[in-house]
Amino acid sequence: MGKSVKFPVPKFSVACAAAGIILYAVLLIFQGGKWVPVSSLQRASHGEGELLYEVMVRELGEEGREIPVTIPVRDRQYSDEEAKTLYDTVLPELTDRILGGNESLEAVRGDLDLVRVLEPYGLTVRWESENAELVDSFGTVVNSGVSEEGETVWLKAVLTDGAHTQEYDIRVTVMPPVLNGDEQLKEKVMEACRHLDNRQKTEKELLLPEEVDGKKLSYYRERDTDYTVIPFLGVLLAFLWAAREKMKEQNAKKQREQLLLLDYSEIVSKFMVFISAGMTIRTAWERIAVGYENTVQGGTRKPRPAYEEMCHTISQLKSGMAESRAYGEFGRRCGLQPYVKLAALLEQNRKTGSKNLKAALELEMVTAFEQRKNLAKKLGEEAGTKLLLPLFLMLGVVMVMMVVPAFLAFY
Repeated sequence: MGKSVKFPVPKFSVACAAAGIILYAVLLIFQGGKWVPVSSLQRASHGEGELLYEVMVRELGEEGREIPVTIPVRDRQYSDEEAKTLYDTVLPELTDRILGGNESLEAVRGDLDLVRVLEPYGLTVRWESENAELVDSFGTVVNSGVSEEGETVWLKAVLTDGAHTQEYDIRVTVMPPVLNGDEQLKEKVMEACRHLDNRQKTEKELLLPEEVDGKKLSYYRERDTDYTVIPFLGVLLAFLWAAREKMKEQNAKKQREQLLLLDYSEIVSKFMVFISAGMTIRTAWERIAVGYENTVQGGTRKPRPAYEEMCHTISQLKSGMAESRAYGEFGRRCGLQPYVKLAALLEQNRKTGSKNLKAALELEMVTAFEQRKNLAKKLGEEAGTKLLLPLFLMLGVVMVMMVVPAFLAFY
């Protein structure tokens, strides 16, 4: 057991903790405990809402019961005189606050900021508009058709503190918007179109004005059909086509490899038969290739990549290529490990003699047939997997045929 380590406690920390405890005890003694005697409860300021006070009610007498009570106290309300004076006082402030981005109420060109609450005073304001088409109760200003002299709109502001209500009418002069060159032309074109629309309302079409304010105009509409998607479709089609070609190439390569593996055991077995009969490697090769060509020309067999490569090797041998090189290139063109191994085996035994070739071919044939069996098993599993989609589709059709009549009968 190791010795326990003791950390020294600073004296100043002990003194601070003791001072805090002593100060707390002194305050409790001088203030008479947690509860302080009161005879009134303070109200909140105007508009701040109700306050809740936790009060301990102590019954005087012999029993001296104590009962905790929660007493709600409403915020302070204005007297009639205070309310009247306050409303008259805040009216100038209210007219300043509703200006928004406008310079004065005599020249209103933008939206007004019709405030709903005057926070410092606890007052709420309700607005009503004499002409809501120019200025609505939310302060939105629509001045597109206003003349240069402007139009007067009276807004009614109803102020209340909950107990007292006062109404004021505020005069607002709505002026036309300040337009730049483009906006002025747009406004004149719109006015000309409205005028022509009234005159041509019985016609099937609206003839647009050819000239506005001494300027000749021409008009254009956006095409109903958007052809922007065509380039994107072209690019998408290009990618899809490239992916399709790549997939076709991969499928062709995969199918070629499968055919090469399926024919490998057959080629090895034929080599073993011809070598056992005393033929040389080249003679056996030629017999296998000639037999394949006869079956293909007779229509009894489709072209197979392994035999096609053997026929190509015969053409190379007839053109004078060395046998070792021709067999090596045959293995490289096939591109699979079994054919590379077969080419190396033939090349080696052509140099060292063919007395051990038969035994080597027998071992290779056993391996080849095992590979073919595994490949056939794998192809069968893939075919079974491909059949799952039609089976699921048929299951879905059957479920729909069973469920839909049941729902129709239920509803």
